[in-house]
Amino acid sequence: MHPTGLTADQPTADESPILEIRHLLHAWPDRQKQPSQTLLDIRHFQLQAGERCFLHGPSGSGKSTLLNIIAGLCQPSTGEVWLAHQPLWRLSARQRDRLRATQTGVISQTLNLLPYLTVSDNLQLMQRFAGQHNDRDWQAYLLQQLNLSAQANQTVAQLSVGQQQRAAIARALVHRPALIIADEPTSALDNDNKDAFMKLLLQQCSASAASLLFVSHDLSLQPHFDRVLDIAACKPGYRAAPQSGQEPLPC
Repeated sequence: MHPTGLTADQPTADESPILEIRHLLHAWPDRQKQPSQTLLDIRHFQLQAGERCFLHGPSGSGKSTLLNIIAGLCQPSTGEVWLAHQPLWRLSARQRDRLRATQTGVISQTLNLLPYLTVSDNLQLMQRFAGQHNDRDWQAYLLQQLNLSAQANQTVAQLSVGQQQRAAIARALVHRPALIIADEPTSALDNDNKDAFMKLLLQQCSASAASLLFVSHDLSLQPHFDRVLDIAACKPGYRAAPQSGQEPLPC
């Protein structure tokens, strides 16, 4: 685990990042015509295949905005985002949707589940979106690992909040994506289910060489990751707190 700011070294000749950000600036437009305040300022960031990155920061610091930019859901003010070797914001909306469906697995706070479908139906639908065949054995394995086998044929609306969050985890993993984008995925899990989730997620990332970009306020999860990033380091004027021991690295 190496705490750093959102910077990255140049890749070696045999490395090809699954995610690369260059010269990204983002500010929300001001409706009163006042100068916009920059929310994100990222000079260069890379995430290699199989790398696990933990992103933290206070509420309102831009974590979710950054994840939405990477997922192709929010266009940055300026800058380049390359996902799976594709220039994300040069693609059409349809091409971005296809890239997101095939190359990313998103675990968000809003879950992205269809409440009127069963858990199994949600997994089958995700595989269909990704252009894959219906792999029932793989779906059953995921549900068993997340203690959801008994709920496979229940609708999402019938599940508890914790069960819905675990179902969202299975949905993000079912098509074996190249990049997992996780936004506070353990927020509704008890310790036992949190441990089961982390074990399964990390095993799957390792088995498929998938990258993981993981946002959480739960700093106890940091040891699971190759890099730990403070999103505050990408805000103009950032200075590390004296007691933190972290250098104010530029983005």
